[in-house]
Amino acid sequence: MIDKLIRWSLRNRIVVVALAAVFLIWGGYVITGMPLDVLPDLTAPTVTILVEGRGMVPTEMESL
Repeated sequence: MIDKLIRWSLRNRIVVVALAAVFLIWGGYVITGMPLDVLPDLTAPTVTILVEGRGMVPTEMESL
């Protein structure tokens, strides 16, 4: 299988080079449209929970 692919590639060098050029140009086009994020945001997400408990102190609410 790989031998056939190598033989075909050697016989059709122009097609292989043309495909490589197309992929190179396409890759350059795609990479220019990608957002650049050198230093991603590493802060942990913050979650706020509001609980109502009448007659309970905050420490009792935390233990629920």
